[in-house]
Amino acid sequence: MPDDYMTNYLKRIKDLDNPLPEDSNIFLPPRPDNPAQEYVKTNVKVNLTGLSEEDKLRLREEYFDSIEQPATETLDTFTSNSVTTVLDGKGFIVPHLLSVEECEEVIQLGEDWGIGEEDFKVAEDKRIRTSNRTNSYVNEDLTIRINQRLPEELLEGLEASAPQTSVRGIHPNWRVARYHAGQTFPAHQDQADSVIVKHPQRVRQRYTSSHTLLINLKSPGEDFQGGATRFFMDGTYTGRTVDICLPQGWALAFQQRGVMHAGMPVKGDGVKYIAQAGVLRSEPEPGVVTGPAAIFKYAPGIQNY
Repeated sequence: MPDDYMTNYLKRIKDLDNPLPEDSNIFLPPRPDNPAQEYVKTNVKVNLTGLSEEDKLRLREEYFDSIEQPATETLDTFTSNSVTTVLDGKGFIVPHLLSVEECEEVIQLGEDWGIGEEDFKVAEDKRIRTSNRTNSYVNEDLTIRINQRLPEELLEGLEASAPQTSVRGIHPNWRVARYHAGQTFPAHQDQADSVIVKHPQRVRQRYTSSHTLLINLKSPGEDFQGGATRFFMDGTYTGRTVDICLPQGWALAFQQRGVMHAGMPVKGDGVKYIAQAGVLRSEPEPGVVTGPAAIFKYAPGIQNY
């Protein structure tokens, strides 16, 4: 997503002109950072830019062929009394984060805000994402509630990953998304969220998300069919794929940078709802290189179908 979008977003929540205090109630209490690790750039298996029209067509066909096939692996049963590590260490399943009643509450709050098509800027037959979601929906109360329930096991797992800094909590900008039959969010990488926070010496610092926290708000198999979150583990459409189907009220926290995933189409007459927001990390010390934050981008070939 372009830099001016992020700048406008930060201005909307008044972070640039009014940095948040470090002890804001939307943040977790301070936690110690882990020792920084050297940043090593990973190779991208599929070139994301400069593709020929022939390459785009081939990749587009590969993608649509792949989503018609079952995933290499489907995960839909997890232990209910601890965090489960998935996606080769890039994801964590968190049980019972919201009750059924709280799921319905979040759905209603999202609908009241507006889950619609106002963010679509292209004709219906040209849309890439066909599911609908809230736009610029800030819910600090939900963030505070979720922060208080994040298990230590999850926090430690997240903090073992780049940038090795402490988890500061969940970003208050929530996307509440709705999927009717056939609706989908094709393969993409999530955008990192940021907030500007006061710093006692440097005046300002930036907390940036490293992972997405995705909460399933409806019961799969009862309220809707299909609709798994599919991960393309090799960065290709012909390699290993993992479908994750969460119980209602459970959450998946997964790495943003370099992780392509899709909201698979819902089948039948049911409706799927999810809520997601970024997991904020504290700013690394000056001079520590952690690599770029994730930017939103569709997987190769998707942008042009």
